Amino acid sequence: MKNWKRIVAMCIGGIISVLLFSGCGKNADGGTPAATKVPEHTSEPIVDVMVGPTLDAEYAADFSVSNVFGKNMVVQRGEYLRIWGTAPESENGKKISGQFKGMFAETLVENGEWVLKFGARLEASCELNHSMRLYTDSKEVIFEDILVGDVYMVIGQSNVAYSMQNHWQYVSDSDKGGSKGIDKTAPIRIHYNSLTQTAGYPKRGTQEVCPELLNKSKWKVATSGAISNFSAIGYLFAQNMVKITEGKVPLGIIEIDGNGQPLGAFMPNEVAQKCGSDTYNSKLGYYQTTGVNADAGRYMYNHYMYPFEKLAIAGIIWYQGESDFQVANARVFAENFSELMTYMRSTHNLVNKDFPVYVIEFPPNYTQPADFKPTASSPMWAAMDVGLIRAVVGSIPQYLDNCYLSVSSDLWLDRKFWNTLHPNCKFEQGQRTATLAAGVMGLIPMEEACGPVLKSVRLSDNGKKAILTYDNVGRGLKTSDGGDTVKGFAILQDDFRIVQPNSSRKLKAKITGSNEITITCSEEMKGVVYNCIMDNVYGEDVNLCGSSGMPAGAVLMYAQEKS
Repeated sequence: MKNWKRIVAMCIGGIISVLLFSGCGKNADGGTPAATKVPEHTSEPIVDVMVGPTLDAEYAADFSVSNVFGKNMVVQRGEYLRIWGTAPESENGKKISGQFKGMFAETLVENGEWVLKFGARLEASCELNHSMRLYTDSKEVIFEDILVGDVYMVIGQSNVAYSMQNHWQYVSDSDKGGSKGIDKTAPIRIHYNSLTQTAGYPKRGTQEVCPELLNKSKWKVATSGAISNFSAIGYLFAQNMVKITEGKVPLGIIEIDGNGQPLGAFMPNEVAQKCGSDTYNSKLGYYQTTGVNADAGRYMYNHYMYPFEKLAIAGIIWYQGESDFQVANARVFAENFSELMTYMRSTHNLVNKDFPVYVIEFPPNYTQPADFKPTASSPMWAAMDVGLIRAVVGSIPQYLDNCYLSVSSDLWLDRKFWNTLHPNCKFEQGQRTATLAAGVMGLIPMEEACGPVLKSVRLSDNGKKAILTYDNVGRGLKTSDGGDTVKGFAILQDDFRIVQPNSSRKLKAKITGSNEITITCSEEMKGVVYNCIMDNVYGEDVNLCGSSGMPAGAVLMYAQEKS
């Protein structure tokens, strides 16, 4: 195994730290996608202006463009595109012009900064050789070969950092160039931003933000060489999305990851303050967050996510939480995560402000078997109890609208694989998440893209009976074995205490309606939990699904009312 050192590092980071799509034709310039979502709360009128006014100001002599932009990038269809950068203070009040695909706009430098907004929204286009020109009468910056499509950010810790090179070590040679490998013709562009620890400026854990990318990464065409160190789940999601849209919608994917980093590291200043996710340590001179492997807070956002803050995107893929598995962090994870996404929705887009968020469920995780012997290719057993945080992650859609769980309980069943904390089911998870996104976009029926979603829990007066109501059941709830008995439920009591059924604590869960489950228990319940044991496997330990066979996700929910 050529790259086992990288995987060991990931394990240490995780354990020790624990629209209907538009066609891509030649007439795409200036079109407005029919399926562009306009939120009701939008205050800005949606009016497309291909050529904006010429400003009555002299041109700036000097300016620079943010390094989040570059040749080979993908810009978001159906959104007003903003390009930004800096200029010397002496250029304040002077203008910069921009041109792209028939659009023209100008902006002024203010306080040494500038933001140029093109006034029309474009349809998806796979056409090559389109350049963006930003210029004055003495300087120009040209970005070549720009595509118009969907841009996603894939964010998380070591399971996002798990690269295509790692993935290829466990698939056959034929798959490396096939369905689980790389499609060299796909219109995919990637932007790699992995954690790089820094000393000095900028200091980790402070309120200081980085307007420019620290690692100087550039947009790249997704060649086999370029994707080798890129996020496997990010690239494989992109590859499957391109297949779903029949190659007509280019895909840009931005990777941001930090091995072993808890949620507090991904918080911007405003959200960290609101959620109380960290505490300022005056001796160290920075904010400290909590969780496994926790140290400095805020810096994953301030140093890596902040530079993209105004970039228009189609959505976010999130695969993180292993370092928040302890009860104290898990208790606040869903609410804090929702605050983070609400903040990000307030900065990125001007049209589709409520873009979808896809959260990947942790698959089964297995403890070390008695006969495990370390080898060079499997140097240590990597596992942790992600059962509680799996259920908590599944509860996020209760707090955050337009958020969806990409279920993984049926995607991993290898109790002998040493790196079970980083399972090699990234192709299946990328495919599942792409299918989910296609359902949200209306390209396939939602019941085929997503399993049943728990909507409400209603308790009897004595708390020993619960009625669960589900959405997205298709023709009705069912189990993988065809019976009406549902496996995988436990009861939730006060203060996030989960109690599993046993010989003296009887629990029965039965399908009692097309979208209803009735749970009876010999003890009082305050809520219910599903799929919260680390090694639960779909079909064996958990078995609930919708009529299409798509599994229900792990979930934790307190009762909303008593019947």
